Order: sequence, then C-alpha cells, then structure tokens
Amino acid sequence: MRSAITFVGMMMGAVVWGVLSDSMGRRRTLVSALTVNVIFGIVTVFMPTYGTFMVSRLCSGVGIGGSIPIVFAYFCEFLTKARRGQYLSWLLVFWSVGGVFVAFAAWLIIPRTGVMVVIEERAHFSSWRVFLLVCNLPSLLALLGLTFMPESPRFLLEVGREIEAMRVYQRIYKWNHSDPSAQYSLTELELPKQRTAYRDSAPPPNTAILSRLLSLADRFWAGVSQLFLPSHSSTTVVLLFVWFMAAFGYYGLSIWFPEFIKMIKSRDYVTQAAYEIEARYVNKLFNGTIANRKYINSTFVNCTWADVTLNHVDFINCNIYRSVFTDIKSSRTVFLNSTLVENRFVDTDIYPNVRFRNCELRNNSFQAMVPGCQLDFDYNLHYVDVFQENLIGQLSLIPGSFVSSYLLDRVGRAKMIAGSLLISSGAGFFMWFLQTKIGVILFEAAFNMVFISGWNALDVLTTEAYPTQLRTTGYGFISSVSRVAGIVGTLTFGQFIDVNLAIPMLTTVAVLALGGLAAFRLPETKDVLI
Repeated sequence: MRSAITFVGMMMGAVVWGVLSDSMGRRRTLVSALTVNVIFGIVTVFMPTYGTFMVSRLCSGVGIGGSIPIVFAYFCEFLTKARRGQYLSWLLVFWSVGGVFVAFAAWLIIPRTGVMVVIEERAHFSSWRVFLLVCNLPSLLALLGLTFMPESPRFLLEVGREIEAMRVYQRIYKWNHSDPSAQYSLTELELPKQRTAYRDSAPPPNTAILSRLLSLADRFWAGVSQLFLPSHSSTTVVLLFVWFMAAFGYYGLSIWFPEFIKMIKSRDYVTQAAYEIEARYVNKLFNGTIANRKYINSTFVNCTWADVTLNHVDFINCNIYRSVFTDIKSSRTVFLNSTLVENRFVDTDIYPNVRFRNCELRNNSFQAMVPGCQLDFDYNLHYVDVFQENLIGQLSLIPGSFVSSYLLDRVGRAKMIAGSLLISSGAGFFMWFLQTKIGVILFEAAFNMVFISGWNALDVLTTEAYPTQLRTTGYGFISSVSRVAGIVGTLTFGQFIDVNLAIPMLTTVAVLALGGLAAFRLPETKDVLI
C-alpha cells in the first residue's frame, strides 16, 4: 500500500510538473518539485498516525514524480548530439547509485528481525523514522546544488529569450575552457520558432485566483492534447505501450522476487518444526524463547509460562489446566481445538479473540493485556534477507547502466530497447528453475543487468522524441501511465506467490516480448537535433 500511494503521487506529479516545465522553465519547476519532495519527505518522518503518514507520502511522491521528467529534459538540453545518449546513461547510473544508498541505509538503520522490530518500536523516535530522514538528504543536497545552476539555454531560446540563452552558453563554455577570453561560437544550434503564446498566456498580476487556475488547466490540456496530434500521435501511442509493458513486468517482478524468497524460507522453516505429541507436563516452568514447535494432544497441569516468547508455536488438541501465563510475547501462535480451564493470563498479548480457535475456555482470567494493535506480527521475518536481495539487485543495475552508456550512441535507442526487452523476455523462461534463495537472487541480478539497458534507452528516447515545447509534457504523461502499469504489475504479481511458477513465468515472458516487438516501431532519435 505504501508503494502504491507513492506511485499515485508520482503519477500526478509527472503530469502536472511536466506541463509546467514546458511553460515556465526547467530550473524553476525542478526547484519547486524537489522542494515539495523535501518538505513532505521530512514531514513524513514525524507523522503520528498511519493516515497522516500515507497523506504525506502521497505529497512527497508528487514531488518525486514531478522532478523526474524535468531532470532528463534539463540535462539533455545542455548536451551535444554526439554524446547525448552516453551522458544521459551516466545520469541514470546515479539512479542505481541512489538505490544502493537506500539499501545500505536500510541495512545499517532498520532492525533485521521481526523480534527486534517489536522491541525497537517502543522507542519514541524509531529506526524507520531515522531511515526516512536519511533518505531525504540527497534530495536536500540536490535542491541546494540547483541554486548554482542556470536555466536551460534551449528553453530560453524556445521562448525568445536569446540574450539570456547566449549568456548561459557563454558561461558553460568558460567553465569548460581555461582561457578567460574564449568566446562561444554557435555550432550545433537551431533557433526555434518562438512561442509568442507563452508570453501572452500569463495572466496579469491582479487576476483572481480562479482565473489563474483556469489558465493553468487550459495550459495543461493544451499541452497533453498536442501529444496526440498527427505529428506525434504514433510515437506517443507506441511509447505508451512499450512503457506500460516494461513497467508492468519490472515492478511486478520487483515485488515477486522478495516475496518468493520469503515463501521459500517459510516453506523450509515449516519442514524443520519440532513436534511434541501426547506429552504431559506437570508443575513445569517454561521461559526463554520457544520457536517453531507444535504441541499435539499434549497436557499441561499447574505449569508456569513466565517471560516467554512464543514464535510459531501451535497447541493442537491440548488440555491446559490451572496454569499461569505471564509476560508473554507471541507471534503466529495459536490454540486450536484445545481445552483451557482455570488458567491466568497476565501481561500477555494472547488475546482471546485472536489466539483461540474452536477452543473450550472455562474460568480463565485475562488481566493487564498488552495494549496496542492486535495484528499478529511475524517475529520470524528476517529483514536482512530483504536488504541483501535488494542491495544485490540495485548493484546489478550499475554495470547494466554502463553497458547502455557505451552502446546507446553506437547501436541506437530503439534497437537497444527492443533487444533488451526481448532478451529479458527470453530469460523469463528460467524462472521455472528457481527453487532456492540463492538462485532467485542470482537470477534477479542477471535480469536487472539486462533489463536496465533497455529501460535507460527508453528514458533517453522518450526525452528526445518530442520538441522542446513538449519535452517534459510528453515524458511526464508517458511516465505517469507507467506508474499505473507499476501499480497493476505489483498487484498482479503479488497474487503469483503461491501459484504454479508457470504463471509468473509466462506473464513475464509475454509482457516483455510484446514490449520488445513494439519497440521496433519506435523512431530512432540518436541523430535528432534537439
């Protein structure tokens, strides 16, 4: 749910800020989007309830989604045609580096087992809040760095501000040349047709707020509708299809991999359970941790359970008489078809309406129950496995990004997209052989390394496919549709955990193959002058 709400925010932000960027400028709108992300990212850290937390995550996602299309357009408009693909791919390397940073931060900050999470949550400022605060630091640094950056010269030329554009070009030229008297000479530059409508569209300062909002709405719909004019419609439709297929498969698998690993570990854990059948305990003291144990047809008389952690313990067809349970923490523990008579439960989380199923309860007392949420949290969760899987998956994206930076200007964008998606589709058949945690992690790493080359090429081609006045509008609209695909993919693959492996395998193969075949219909943009 947290991922879905962030995706919804990113979808909204990409469309809105994409249109604003083509109207108001790259740097200005990028600063505003990052500001929204930083403010609500920090606000999220201090939210006291689940509802307010989700609202702040939604708003933070709006800022994230708004910044992504602007970053690509802003960066590419400073680059020469010859090495544009290479440098844009290097930009995408830092997306992977950011993922590695988050994985390392989670490894260092967040507790690594379910038991540690429960104990740590008693702290006023728990570790997940510290983790979210640390994750906001890169956005804050980026926001500070933007204060030293100029506006995109290509955008300035587009709106008729040639003098400002030439000042920016001259400034960049001097950064790259030691000779202070060096002057920039126009080489790869075409003066675009000025958009006089841009200058006339801004409402006067004393215009009512409603009129300003209506003006922004008109500008928004005008920008989006241009994507489907005859000159751009075929490119837009194919890009939408390829993005949808790629995002559906990638984000779906990003949920499926860790959940499938968890299922494998859970399956192995169940096979290692200890059984106590027809045992009889009288005046026995139980303490410490009892884990992965099943008491079947057993009897407990005058026993004491003190300061005990019950982790995946089942009492099946048991009889428990005149016993005391005090200071008990339990997880995935249940009393099934059992009889309990004259027992005392003091300071426990063994709630009558949660732990007892089809049991006969007579003259039992429940005192000073542990307050709080009665959800049955699984102590057996080992987050170290999640962190390890995520870290390896993020690290594998880096070599794939470097490969794409080398090949993108040589092979071409469309061929890279098609080849990467088709190879990833073929690799999907190997999902049939995934039976161990190590096998899943290695397959995910190889899959990510191949897939990211095509994803990077898709980012670059989408940025280059539209003229300056539609660049972030097009990218924002298409990426927002990909967020919808990501949500649908995660929900779909989330249902594939306990089913036959053929279902996620064939789904992956089909969607990526369709995306790869459609990519052959995309225009090649590596020689396009933007």
